[in-house]
Amino acid sequence: MILLPTAKRLSVFLLIFVLAMACKQPETIIVDRDPETATAGDTTDQSQTGRQAASFQQLNIGELEPIRSLDPLLATNSAETRAIQLLYEGLVRFDETGTITPAIAREWSSSNDRRQYTFHLRSDVFFHNSEVFGSGTGRKLTANDVRFVFERMAHNDVPPHAAELFMNIEGFDAYFREQRLLYKPSLRTLDKINGIRTPDDTTVVFELNEPDPDFLQKLASPLAVVYPREATRRNTDSFAAVGSGPFTLSQQSSDSSFIFSKFNNYYGASDVQLNRVDVISSSNESALFQALEEGDIHFLPALGPSLARRVLSADMSLAMPYANRYALEEAGEIQYTLRRHLSSSLSQGQAAALAQLAQNNGETLFDPFGPLLADTSYMKTEADVPPTGSLNTEAPATEDPYATAFLLQLSELLANQGGMLAINDVRIPTQQTGVFMSRYSELLPTVDWSRHPEVASFTIQQYSLKRQNIQHLAANRYSWWINLRKTELPAD
Repeated sequence: MILLPTAKRLSVFLLIFVLAMACKQPETIIVDRDPETATAGDTTDQSQTGRQAASFQQLNIGELEPIRSLDPLLATNSAETRAIQLLYEGLVRFDETGTITPAIAREWSSSNDRRQYTFHLRSDVFFHNSEVFGSGTGRKLTANDVRFVFERMAHNDVPPHAAELFMNIEGFDAYFREQRLLYKPSLRTLDKINGIRTPDDTTVVFELNEPDPDFLQKLASPLAVVYPREATRRNTDSFAAVGSGPFTLSQQSSDSSFIFSKFNNYYGASDVQLNRVDVISSSNESALFQALEEGDIHFLPALGPSLARRVLSADMSLAMPYANRYALEEAGEIQYTLRRHLSSSLSQGQAAALAQLAQNNGETLFDPFGPLLADTSYMKTEADVPPTGSLNTEAPATEDPYATAFLLQLSELLANQGGMLAINDVRIPTQQTGVFMSRYSELLPTVDWSRHPEVASFTIQQYSLKRQNIQHLAANRYSWWINLRKTELPAD
């Protein structure tokens, strides 16, 4: 149920989720539009009246996964990577066609052998105002900031995923291994990555071991955005979300409610039409869609399995009556893989039996995904596999709606055969978890699980859904991508 005051849209948008408790009551979203509830951190002028107030634009986004970190190196889901793109920029970025376009770098060149890339930075890029700077005022971004973020990728207090994209930079592998394997800093001899040079404050030079046709694409990943060294002064848990992107973090009330405000000192601020972006997350697809129907959420960057079945027809178009109110766009693919954990007691034969069960019941197993299912594959099995009725194993829980739906369906199938697949509260594979889910999005590497054999794999075609009258809000081939620099809402 959604309770709505009648005040105007330009007032503060505060979404409070009351999650379903043991009594299984439906989630309630309360929208407070009281214009007196101004957010202190907003960089936009909340005292505007008349014509100025009428031009105030606020976009409200609904996400299915929580945002637990705005540290670019700790992002674990698409909701976090989209939020990161509001706050930060890298040397380059993607546009709506998937083409590389300038960002912090105004121009670049490469050598004839494609092993050297030289980037010339804009001279008008500033970090957001923050207490991490002594004066509280954001300083100018320099080439040393770019070099620092690549060095931090190698540090042993962050995941190695970003580093894996850039091992081809000269000296990166050696610097990475020293940081990861020599825990006593006094034993380290490398204080920099040899293949990254900063001749001056506005020039960055990369030297590669081998030509890499995807180097620019990797630089456009959210893992390679730039932030100041000051944001990491304390420890990983206290990382300050300070970037140079089009929006600043104005307020965070929980991991399900964020307010971003336009950064008026952004070099492209004149193109940014939105004054404010609110991001609210919930695993309750029905509640998010109800808020979309009521006009209190404008954009769903990713449809979950339940909502996709509700609004999509068999030909992947919007079903009536939604076609007249919303616009649908393809938003990249995500690959999911069920893997056998090699350190568990689950045998290869039992994993094969599970794969055979999944393949023989594919229509039932993937029924929740409807038309979003793009591809499936299964572990090759021998003619004789052990009966699934004797199979008893566990899988770690996940917050991804598609991985969760798959595990629940598989658990039910196995239970019907007399076996059991329990989903526990541990979020990583252990010796007790015979199988686990991994997920892959292009240019966003995660933990390398490749040594753990695939049991079953499927690909989901993601779609975004927005209110039809919103302009310049597109998707591209990357499921994690977002660009709100020119997005506009119609006047009320």
